[in-house]
Amino acid sequence: MNHESNMDETTILNHLRHLVSADSSNPVPTVTPEHPVLTYAAGVLRDAGCTVTLEDLGGGCVNLLAVRGEPQTLFNCHLDTVKPNPNWTRDPFTLSVEEGRAFGLGACDIKGAAACMLTVAQSSDAPIAILLTTDEEAGKGTCVEGFLAQQASRWSRVVVAEPTRAKAVFQHRGFTSFEIEFTGIAGHTSGADASPDSAIHKAIEWGNAALALTQPGGILEGNRFNIGLVTGGTASNVIASNAKVRFGFRPFPKPGAESNTTKCIQALHDLLPSDGSASWTDRFVGPALVRDESMVPIVKGWGIETGPDVDFWTEAALFAAGGLPTIVLGPGDIAQAHASDEFVEIDLLRACASAYASIVAVEAGASALAGGAHAP
Repeated sequence: MNHESNMDETTILNHLRHLVSADSSNPVPTVTPEHPVLTYAAGVLRDAGCTVTLEDLGGGCVNLLAVRGEPQTLFNCHLDTVKPNPNWTRDPFTLSVEEGRAFGLGACDIKGAAACMLTVAQSSDAPIAILLTTDEEAGKGTCVEGFLAQQASRWSRVVVAEPTRAKAVFQHRGFTSFEIEFTGIAGHTSGADASPDSAIHKAIEWGNAALALTQPGGILEGNRFNIGLVTGGTASNVIASNAKVRFGFRPFPKPGAESNTTKCIQALHDLLPSDGSASWTDRFVGPALVRDESMVPIVKGWGIETGPDVDFWTEAALFAAGGLPTIVLGPGDIAQAHASDEFVEIDLLRACASAYASIVAVEAGASALAGGAHAP
């Protein structure tokens, strides 16, 4: 089913221009319901006949829920972005359009999807529900988990926006992040006990043992294990009294993924020094999104192209863990997410808006999209 003719490219880009201009880079603990990115979206959705509710969960975590009618499917999109890196060659907060691409911070990840949702909401009077959040890039999950605690039973399924090239994705890997703090005994490196007393040496030994688990036959084989940050010590002639290691892995999306993740975590924990000189902290444990077979015929009925499993993590897994069948569907390519001069292809914006419109149309009946009473 194709509703692309209703999806005006100019309208999508106009919304995206406003969204990009509002700096919502995370972590921003000061984000409130009065933030420009939220007030703009709320205004558009109210004008489209939606009832808009904003909930401030504190710490920069704000939920915006817009509902019109009694829809069964909930659309979800995060409005926060990463910080712009120093290698941008253009203003990250000014949308620029060149050669079929729209450049701007968050254009790909994932304000482009929000612009599509706003456009679809304006294009009809059909029932629609959109949840916009502000803490995804901070890795908190507070917005989604807080929402699910109150309203999970209200919806039958969820479509989460992340860059999938406008194709429906049923599965993705999980994501975990941990920190270990090793302690040692500071001293002069001329001493015979320099090596066993060093916190950094302990960290290196643990890291080597952990990497061994990624080899063929190891419990971490294929789980994309990565040691991303190592800090500690003061000088080359001082035994390090402290060291920190941040690391994580991405579990396979398959039945039993949660149990496998638990076993992997335990295996890494078992490698810690037995003398109590290391402390472990869970920073984030996000489950894998495992295919819900009930969504396959639904997506087919929506007339949306399906895509392969992806390796990046999304909050779709949180909705699924909360008992809601969920897919991932958004414009853009993950290769552009978090990149310098981030962009989204305009063709993918139009394709995604058309896909979202198809979902709304199938649920409401295609005739509901014939008017577009709220279109600008």
